[in-house]
Amino acid sequence: AQGIIVHSHNSLRLAEDWYGRGAAKDWVHIPHMRVPVVQPDRAKARHELGIPDGAFVVCSFGLLGQTKLNHRLLEAWLWSPLAQDANCRLVFVGQNEGGTYGAEMVRTIREAGSGIEITGWADIEAYKLWLSAADAAVQLRTLSRGETSGTVLDCMNYALPTIVNAHGAMRDISEEVVLKLSDEFSNEELALALVKLWRDE
Repeated sequence: AQGIIVHSHNSLRLAEDWYGRGAAKDWVHIPHMRVPVVQPDRAKARHELGIPDGAFVVCSFGLLGQTKLNHRLLEAWLWSPLAQDANCRLVFVGQNEGGTYGAEMVRTIREAGSGIEITGWADIEAYKLWLSAADAAVQLRTLSRGETSGTVLDCMNYALPTIVNAHGAMRDISEEVVLKLSDEFSNEELALALVKLWRDE
């Protein structure tokens, strides 16, 4: 390779950790860019998705799996008062994991009753509809290998109040633009963050 480009400072830190001091001195950091979204049509998106006007919709975007901590979001939601409010919905916008993890997610959702769903695979148009229609987003990570979350950037681009944990590249996002939890957050901390976004206009 004649050069190495990375999307985040986290990748530079990983290079130093794994390959030694100065390993990334000639690497170039170019942020993961997004084309600005101008005034998404929220009312139209909610109409197309069948979301009532008064509903408070929290979305988590992307393929489900252990590294996305979807189960932790589900646990925190069920612990919180949002799960008891018929106007609150939790939507996992993406394909469920096909093994034991995914099966356990489905079982827990069925036992919880209404108000929680997994959409399955969402094409780009469906993805944009949910980004436009949501009230808030939760994007969590663990066991990062240096990747940058495009979904977090998409949520910010659509002006969605977004909860993240300080893991990997997300630890470098300013706390002025996301609601950032600690890397090793508790379910209670996540539940309180959800309640804050729900109640604090």
